[in-house]
Amino acid sequence: MNTIMSGTNNFKSASKLFFSYLKYEKLYSPATHKNYFLDLQKFELYLLDIGIVSLSDITSEIIQSYINKLHRRGLSATSLSRKASSIRSIFNYLTKKRIITINPTKKIITPKKSQKLPYILSIEQIEQLCRIPENSFAAFRDKAMIELMYSSGLRLSEITSLNITSINFSDRILSVVGKGNKQRYLPIGSQAIKALRKWIDNRESKTKDEALFLNKFGKRLSNRSVQLRLDYWCKVIGLNCKISPHTLRHSCATHLLESSGDLRAVQEFLGHEDISTTQIYTNLDFEHLKSIYNKSHPRAGIKDNKATDE
Repeated sequence: MNTIMSGTNNFKSASKLFFSYLKYEKLYSPATHKNYFLDLQKFELYLLDIGIVSLSDITSEIIQSYINKLHRRGLSATSLSRKASSIRSIFNYLTKKRIITINPTKKIITPKKSQKLPYILSIEQIEQLCRIPENSFAAFRDKAMIELMYSSGLRLSEITSLNITSINFSDRILSVVGKGNKQRYLPIGSQAIKALRKWIDNRESKTKDEALFLNKFGKRLSNRSVQLRLDYWCKVIGLNCKISPHTLRHSCATHLLESSGDLRAVQEFLGHEDISTTQIYTNLDFEHLKSIYNKSHPRAGIKDNKATDE
């Protein structure tokens, strides 16, 4: 049984402290805050359903039973992992703040989720996508936007939040505010710089808005619009696949790692706090290597599987 040291003695009031911590100390986005809220609200309802109110009565067995119940209902390993992570986070916080003395989530087990590797565009596909004919306001904007997303490995929220002042043309540096309101500085490739200069020349007469990328009404381009424009150009150019802004980010990271082999540099470039998040690109790099090996090595055994032990 847990011993309550200070602050609160029930899950509901503990949750209020935790949400305040996420908002004002961790500076999590409203969307992330909402996900935590929904996950922990459902866990609280489960506790009330089984008659648990006090924090001191929440044990590892109770939390594991909740996870198992969700598993039996058919929740995917990914969803279970997220819900377990939310529960671990609040109890880690309560332990760190010495509100409780024993963390009941230490031995919680969730089904192992299979790692789905993201889709990556080849360098040839990137070049094809960037061959947008610059013949309209939207075309100049979209070419600059796509070049910049790939050049600097930006998240969708990062590309739409950029302002004119985010770009230092003389030093070819981009100032980005990423997750957790953390700022980082990124290099911009020459092709992106070239496309951005053309876009800004076409953009200036449209508005005085500080946003870098604008819609036809002179307002900041929305996340949804970025995806729609990618869909549009994939069809027009004949790139026979569906991609997202994150596809360009994944492709940029993978191509960087293939060329440099420097995982730490790629981690810093992408703005990942934990290098384990970046390590997915080592898997992608290996898959690329394996593909080349299977096609090229004279004794890979892929081309001729007819050999037997006769």
